[in-house]
Amino acid sequence: MRKRGDIRIGAIEEITVEAVDAKITDFSVVGNVPEDASTHYQFYKCKVHADTTLDLEYRVRISISPPLSRAETSKNTGRMTHGTTKEMTFVAEPPDLGLTSDRTYTITAVYLDAKDPRTGEWVNLRSYSRSDTFKVEKKVTCWERTPHYPNGCELLKHYANDQCEIGFLEFVKASSDYPSKITVAELDFVAKAHGMDVNTLCANCCTPAPKGRICEEHDIPSSAKAGTSINIGVCVENTGKVKADFWVDVKISGPDYSTTLTSAKKSIDAGKKDRIYVRWDLPLNLKSGTYTIDAVLYA
Repeated sequence: MRKRGDIRIGAIEEITVEAVDAKITDFSVVGNVPEDASTHYQFYKCKVHADTTLDLEYRVRISISPPLSRAETSKNTGRMTHGTTKEMTFVAEPPDLGLTSDRTYTITAVYLDAKDPRTGEWVNLRSYSRSDTFKVEKKVTCWERTPHYPNGCELLKHYANDQCEIGFLEFVKASSDYPSKITVAELDFVAKAHGMDVNTLCANCCTPAPKGRICEEHDIPSSAKAGTSINIGVCVENTGKVKADFWVDVKISGPDYSTTLTSAKKSIDAGKKDRIYVRWDLPLNLKSGTYTIDAVLYA
C-alpha cells in the first residue's frame, strides 16, 4: 500500500472470474457439392456446446480457401439454453465456375462468437485452426462423359421412365443411389430434369415408348349369322407422346368354340383414337348362343 496525499492506492479484494466455456466439437465434412447446382447441398457441420451457466446466442463462422461463391460461411444458433448442444450445418449452391475438373476447397479456420446481451455486439470466444477439405464437382452436361455414364443423356435415360420423364419415383431412385452409385454432380443433373421430359434438358436424348389403351368406342355388330363374315373394330387410343404402330389380338369364345384373330398393324398419332379391325369368318356349324369378345393391345 502506498500513499499519495489522502488517497490510498492498492488492492481492495480479489475476484475469481469464470470464463464462458462454450465450445465447438465434431468438425466434419458432409460431402462434395456440384458446380452450377440446382439447389443447396450440405458440405460441412459441427456442434456448438453452450456455456454451462449462461443462456447466450452464438455464431459459427468458417473460412474457406479459395473463397467459394454462394457458400454459407456464417450461421447463428439462436439463443441457446445453458448446457445444451446444437448441430450447425453449412450449405452451398455453387454457380457455374467454368471448371474443367473437380476443384478442392479447404476449411482453414472455424470461429465461435457469442452475442453480448448487454451491448448486442458479437464477441469472439474461440478460434480453431482446421484443414478440412471438400470438392466442388465439375457439372454434368448432356454429351460429355460423367463419372459413371458415357454422357449426361445416358445418365438421365437410366433413371427416366418409359415416357422419358423423371418423376417423383424416378428421382427417389436416383437419390437412393447417391453416394454409392452416382456422384453429387450426377444426382444434381437428374434433379435438373425432375418433373419434366428429359428431352427438355437434353434435346433428342430419349425416345418415349409407345403407350396406348383400349377405349370404349368399338365397332362390333350386336349379332351375326353362322356361315357369314363380319368386321370387328376395336377402339384404340394412343396415350403416349409419339406416333406409334398398334395391333390387337381379338379372342372370341362361346359354346364349344374359341379362336384368336390378330390384326394388322395400324399407325396412330399421339393423343388420337382409331379403330383396328379384324375379320371373323363365322364357321357354318357355329352353335347359337352368346359369344364373348376380348382384346389384347400391343404396340
